[in-house]
Amino acid sequence: MHVAREFMLLLGLGFFVAGLTTYLMTWILVVVHLRDHHPAERERLGGFMFSPQAFGWYLARRYRALHDKSLTGLARLGAIGAWSIVIGGLAAIASKALG
Repeated sequence: MHVAREFMLLLGLGFFVAGLTTYLMTWILVVVHLRDHHPAERERLGGFMFSPQAFGWYLARRYRALHDKSLTGLARLGAIGAWSIVIGGLAAIASKALG
């Protein structure tokens, strides 16, 4: 069980760090795109990348409602990063249950 717990913890941390990196890199590009093309949506989300509105916007794929192919291409990567953060956090928590 000890090996499984360590594996789950490392897997979770790896997903979390990879997702966080992707989320941070794409958020900057998405905010600039929203500022230039969809200012009302940017105002609704706010400027802070870890606000519940912004994180939920990625997780629920609400960017698709804007029908902007360029934004969808950028935001899809951010959504993958957001889900990786969630999966990584859950795997790290689950590793505590194994030990």
